[in-house]
Amino acid sequence: MHLDGNARSNSINGYRNVAEAAFAFVVDSVRDEQCDLFLVVGDLFDHSRVKAHDIDFVCDQFNKLDCHVVVIPGNHDVHDDHSVWKRFETDRLGKNVHFLLDAEGTRIDLSDLDLSIWGRAMTEHTPENKPLQGAGAKPNATWNIGLAHGQVVNTPTEYVSSTISEDEIKESGFDYLALGHVHVWQDYDLGNTVACYPGSPVKAFATTRGGFFALLTLQDGRVTLEKREVPAPTDVEENKYFHFAPGV
Repeated sequence: MHLDGNARSNSINGYRNVAEAAFAFVVDSVRDEQCDLFLVVGDLFDHSRVKAHDIDFVCDQFNKLDCHVVVIPGNHDVHDDHSVWKRFETDRLGKNVHFLLDAEGTRIDLSDLDLSIWGRAMTEHTPENKPLQGAGAKPNATWNIGLAHGQVVNTPTEYVSSTISEDEIKESGFDYLALGHVHVWQDYDLGNTVACYPGSPVKAFATTRGGFFALLTLQDGRVTLEKREVPAPTDVEENKYFHFAPGV
């Protein structure tokens, strides 16, 4: 999302910028589809110096949802000494919002959904950072989901930061691996794991292959991905789906 209400000041439909507008559209879609889970896989913020109104905006959006929300930091909003994630007040987020902020990895079990989620907080975007390191064995839950922010590569290299090898994905044991970092849509079927970069929902931050989010269905032992488009600013005025009001 790369939210930053100050650096991108082209307002649209009451939002400070196209990133806020796109995020609101995705959140409304999550609610309208009655999703059980919303995954944000890094770079929700463009940097850690965002203003209070950016954090307020995210809290307001998350509070529109009744489902579980799981978030990990990315390379733009790393969880370091100056982390933006330290500025959130827990009581403003609600019990269903989960930030995975452990540099060694965190696993949470959502028994109401019969699934388990694992993800690592990025503290430094370097070649030494391995987003899938420590993922561990498959849990007892029916569904095993992973979150990883980094670059998928065929062969590991010491010159690229935060790499995720295809072999690591195959051996991960995840039914689904939610990927962040690449701004365009790209999906993989590796071993028993389906993995996907939905890309940035903000068309302006990507090529023509950007401006999407992934709608995931887990049913009868199968993972199904649906590619959903987020309207570009020129489309917004004619798209009622884009507008929202409290209680709608």
